[in-house]
Amino acid sequence: MPQEQIPIDLASRLHLILRALDRMVPEAPQEALEETVEAILEAVERRSLSEAAAVLERTLQTNTSWLRGYLLLATIYEHRAHLTEAMATIERGLGACVDGIRLFSASRWIKSVVRLNRPVVHARIRRHRERFERYDRMFRHRMAMLLARSG
Repeated sequence: MPQEQIPIDLASRLHLILRALDRMVPEAPQEALEETVEAILEAVERRSLSEAAAVLERTLQTNTSWLRGYLLLATIYEHRAHLTEAMATIERGLGACVDGIRLFSASRWIKSVVRLNRPVVHARIRRHRERFERYDRMFRHRMAMLLARSG
């Protein structure tokens, strides 16, 4: 017997995404970004999706490496059936991942860390690179799902 699909409202979906990201790629709390998340969740609950998207767009213009923001914005666009905008947002997130991976894999980091010879520094650089790599995989998966959905 086929199981019925129950649609998840956007607010619940965003909360689930945030909880999953907290477990998969925890980040240090940043007050400004936490306020942004609260603002978009409030806008979504009021059904003002254009306001939520605008808040995220402004935040991503000033903080281009906030990878969660790209996922949240793509989710809002996808919910509004704006698949082109969702894919463009995912592409921007992928670009930020590539830049981050390149930065934390750069030979100048490796040379400077070798001179420092500090395990803590090595671990931090490796964690940052791994974080970008995890997001890269998430963005690629999300892009594949959007492409499949768009036909």
